[in-house]
Amino acid sequence: MTSSKASVSRKMPWMLVRGMLLAVVISIVLVLLFALLVLFFDPGMGVVRAGNQVIKVLSILLGTLFAAKDRRFRGVAAGLFVGGAYMALGLALYCAFAGEILPPAAMLGDLGLGLAAGFLSGLLAGSLRK
Repeated sequence: MTSSKASVSRKMPWMLVRGMLLAVVISIVLVLLFALLVLFFDPGMGVVRAGNQVIKVLSILLGTLFAAKDRRFRGVAAGLFVGGAYMALGLALYCAFAGEILPPAAMLGDLGLGLAAGFLSGLLAGSLRK
């Protein structure tokens, strides 16, 4: 193994974790801003649900772009990690704070959304590098 490959293998997990954490921070900021909009304009529940999904997808996109910015990382792999880890963390926190377990279909739907958003974000990250 050459020294550049060794540095990539040591650096990669941290870039992935930092990408996922960046997605979480972006989500927190966007949720707070969205909560202010909801407070002042009182949209319907459909708008709130759609807004939450857009926040999740945008957070995964930006986290993936950050995690895959190094040319040596595969964008799709980074996207799948960021999207899956982001959604798994979100589900775990929701279940912990709500004190209830979501139905399996809802959990699988959220994880599927995260993986799909991560996959597409990874494709975008890979195409932006070329």
